[in-house]
Amino acid sequence: MALTTGCSGTAGGSPGGAAKSGSTAGAQELVLGQPSQKEQEISRGNKTGKFLLTPQKVVEGKPEDLQELKDGKFAGQKVAWVYVDARHVGGDPVKGPMIMKDIGAETDSGRKATPLLVFGDLSTRPKDCVEDDGESVFKEGESHTRCAPYLIPADAKVGKVTYSQGYYQEPLKWKVQ
Repeated sequence: MALTTGCSGTAGGSPGGAAKSGSTAGAQELVLGQPSQKEQEISRGNKTGKFLLTPQKVVEGKPEDLQELKDGKFAGQKVAWVYVDARHVGGDPVKGPMIMKDIGAETDSGRKATPLLVFGDLSTRPKDCVEDDGESVFKEGESHTRCAPYLIPADAKVGKVTYSQGYYQEPLKWKVQ
């Protein structure tokens, strides 16, 4: 049996994995498949790498996909799997960068999706959905795609993928078409 929690709030600005970037004033909204306009610094274990982030796709499930969790708090919701490619473009090699920690999603109506933490796994996890791990080393020139599940209302669609740049900057946003 999988244990789960839905986490609310946003990550960002936390020590050991903080993402930093220059000002985004005047930044235009991107669409899935376009890389971040600026390199994003991601740190772990006293190493900092520079990454270009490119949300690739969103795969939305069905409300029935959550039934195996046998928890009524998921009634009226469905899971959306968000895929993001991280290309290491400079800085230190980073072991286990938590790429998905600062990724989020919003519905078409602007409601924030809730990250779904699953201890174990959902049987409906797409086969190509690779989650963050603490062992993979990202080196300059390499690109890795990571994926994470989010909860949204069953009747909603994901409208945007977001990347939190900390507490004082607007998140980067990519429109889902």
